[in-house]
Amino acid sequence: MYVARFITNGSSIMNMRSPKLLSICLEVSGKSMKNICYLAVPLILMLLACVPTVAEDFVLEIYGNANMDEYLNDEDLRYLEGVIAGTNEATMLCDANFDGKIDESDLEQVSAILEGREKRLTYVDILGEPETVNKPIKRLVNVGYNGIEMTRILGAEDILVAGGENRSAHKKFFPKLAQLPFVAGGSGAKAEGLDFEKIISLKPDAVQTNIERAEARLGGLAQKSIFKQKLPKIPIISLNMREQDTLVKNVRTYGYILDREAEAEEFISWYSKYYDLFRSRTSTIAEDEKPTGFFEYTPYYCYASGSRLGQVLLLAGGKNIVDKEVGPDDSMYSAMLDIDPELVVEEDPRYIFKAVSSWDTGYDIDDPAKMEANHESVINRTELGNTKAVKEDNVYCISFWIVSGAGNNIIGTAYLAKLFYPDLFSDIDPEAIHQEYVDRFCRIDFDVKKNGIFVYPSYDRWQAGA
Repeated sequence: MYVARFITNGSSIMNMRSPKLLSICLEVSGKSMKNICYLAVPLILMLLACVPTVAEDFVLEIYGNANMDEYLNDEDLRYLEGVIAGTNEATMLCDANFDGKIDESDLEQVSAILEGREKRLTYVDILGEPETVNKPIKRLVNVGYNGIEMTRILGAEDILVAGGENRSAHKKFFPKLAQLPFVAGGSGAKAEGLDFEKIISLKPDAVQTNIERAEARLGGLAQKSIFKQKLPKIPIISLNMREQDTLVKNVRTYGYILDREAEAEEFISWYSKYYDLFRSRTSTIAEDEKPTGFFEYTPYYCYASGSRLGQVLLLAGGKNIVDKEVGPDDSMYSAMLDIDPELVVEEDPRYIFKAVSSWDTGYDIDDPAKMEANHESVINRTELGNTKAVKEDNVYCISFWIVSGAGNNIIGTAYLAKLFYPDLFSDIDPEAIHQEYVDRFCRIDFDVKKNGIFVYPSYDRWQAGA
């Protein structure tokens, strides 16, 4: 039997990712897990789910990834053979078929996954809980704002039978989705506002929730319990489709769920190229040389550094003044929070960024009036009149379409990086990256230079002020 080991001496949770330290109470060769396992595993999964990961440092949390690395491959078969033979230590993902024991049937499940013939797949969701889907998924209701974008990115748009919010206003960006039924009645796709009877009537093989960002940890379990109660016989998918630092892991997992592994890897390759480029170039800049700023949605309702828009600012080489309020150990670090206007005045940021709704901007909007109004709402605040950002005309509005998630936030990162460090990023063209994203992964005929409203002031004015 393998004994559970928990780190309690202050060691980094990252160290828990090795197979050895993740050994849990398992008995192999057909014997059952001890009852304690059912308490230990969810705790460990929750801890892992809360740790930010990047392309080269994460555990692919699919049951069958026996050696606990970033991939599911033949190495997992060999590792699992060693576990059964008693030469390797069991890990929490060795139980590939999730039946409570480790034996030859787990080898068969891993082989089936690798060959694309598995009938069920168990993975760890955004809340650190194991979930099982039946394969293949041919009918999907997806109420996630960015999750539904990722479905299309992976070339699986044809399996969608309904979305969350009404997308009829987004015909240019979502020509197919705009014609589908919607099941959220203006509720922000929260579980409380969904039409579950309508969902059931569509006979989906799975339902993807809007529990898809790191902040979901603050109330996601309650949301998920509603889905479980209302849809007891339908598998639920909840993956982080928004934050940049966990996107690769979640896209790879999603690729296995939808049987779109190759498409997932194509997107991961594209996304990681730019993510790694921005990170490598800005990581060596001294903190006191980074420009200060913040992202807000409504007045002074701002994004902490662990959130999707906070990460845009940091990845581009900026410094978030909201860090004065919450640090990495704070439960709100991945969330949005109200800050005191006095903090902005005291910190005197060089830049202010306002994120503007995807219903007022983007691909289907050509009139900048809403963006202009949002811009004026910031620069006309009396208390901000003497800040560097206002005096130096460094207040910018950015559409959610290029900062919100599904990898599009790498586009917003490009805009900010180019603004902050025009010489360091002289070889980067944000509009070209945006066009590449549209052409390769959105698969629509759209020229981002000629159509749509994505930033304000217009990008040519950004360049002039750089």
